[in-house]
Amino acid sequence: MRKTKEGLVFTKHHLNSFDEILEHIINSSNQVIDLDECQINETFDLRVVLAELKKTPAFSDKISIKQDVNEFGYNVFYCILGIPFRCETTIFTKGAYFELVEFKDFVIFVGAVFESDYSFKKSIFHNSVNFSTVDFEAKELPRQTIQFFRTIFKSDVSFFNAYFHSLVNFRLATFYDGVDFGEAEFSNIDLSGVEMKNDAKLINYETATFQLVNNRITGLYLKQYALKMNDSVNVLKFKKMEMDAYRRYLISKLSTSETSGIALVKNKIDTLLDLAILYLNKWSNSHGNNFLKGVLFTLTMWFVFFSWFIITRDGIGKTFIWTDGQYLKEAVNYLWIFNGIEEIMKDNTVSWGNIIPYFLGKILMTYGIYQTIAAFRKYNK
Repeated sequence: MRKTKEGLVFTKHHLNSFDEILEHIINSSNQVIDLDECQINETFDLRVVLAELKKTPAFSDKISIKQDVNEFGYNVFYCILGIPFRCETTIFTKGAYFELVEFKDFVIFVGAVFESDYSFKKSIFHNSVNFSTVDFEAKELPRQTIQFFRTIFKSDVSFFNAYFHSLVNFRLATFYDGVDFGEAEFSNIDLSGVEMKNDAKLINYETATFQLVNNRITGLYLKQYALKMNDSVNVLKFKKMEMDAYRRYLISKLSTSETSGIALVKNKIDTLLDLAILYLNKWSNSHGNNFLKGVLFTLTMWFVFFSWFIITRDGIGKTFIWTDGQYLKEAVNYLWIFNGIEEIMKDNTVSWGNIIPYFLGKILMTYGIYQTIAAFRKYNK
């Protein structure tokens, strides 16, 4: 028995070795690979299991093994499974690998729990696949783990109510039919290079929870998909995630250098300018999502830069600026963007020291007003 996000998972069989796994499958049925309600306490590699089952008369005609050469020139073998594969409410306490397997029939993982790393890299699913309510529990996976790298789904696949505690990577995966993300929770997701054939849909994506996208490409993909669906609410949500991912990338770029000399300096300056714009957008309206931030940003710029301007013009003095009636009158005048130029000419004392805060404050206040209006209009086309 195991407690998960969805409740209790009950297991009937505890398989503690490779031999016990084989014995359980052979004794169950030769019409299906049945690991329902098992707790597997051994590293599970489906290719190795299938290669061994192929040697048994009961499964010899259900499994094919082929040799191939991978992109690095190494010989690898992959398996073709001609019968269904079931792992309903199965608990994998160690690594679970389903790589380089071609599933001809349906596959079920409903309610399964993956406590450690897992991978379906370069596998092909010809029939429906059900990952509903699966708990991908591992919080830290090896950096090189790309769980669904180049995985091909030729029929429908469901991740309904699945929970990914760490990065799930669908890089270069291909979907020929709908993929259901309904009510799933993604701590981090990578959809770089995903290909949707036959106009395949991201079903119920609007009910999923996306805490983070792994890179800008993923945020852009989700944003463009929401735009295609005329889903203006999620367009803005994914735009914010896209910009946050891009900001993280720029920060990491500052600590690396692929060039030197003048080119390096130019790249650093360009990166810093992009970061400045991204931070301004984040602080001023949360990338178009929060008009209150725009109001707060405008008022903050008003307070900071008017105070700076008065101090450079008149000095600190004994009276607090914001309690003096004359200064308050000037402050209100300064808040109106097109007024107040005469304040800078007071007593004919003009210097760069008070010109800079005066006009910089006006510029940033104008920007804050624009960002406030933009956020107010966030649901308009």
